[in-house]
Amino acid sequence: MTREEFENDTNYKMTYEQYQKCYCPDCDKADCPHRGAFRRLPRIDGGLGLCPNLD
Repeated sequence: MTREEFENDTNYKMTYEQYQKCYCPDCDKADCPHRGAFRRLPRIDGGLGLCPNLD
């Protein structure tokens, strides 16, 4: 997803950079327990911020 699509087509409050970090299909951690779960998203968007890539 491009920056423009992110800004125009989503209601996320997180930044585009945060979105890229917690986008599971691009992540190398196949055994991550938070993979594809809503809890991986930053708290600002209602998640728990548990994605290890957001640190």
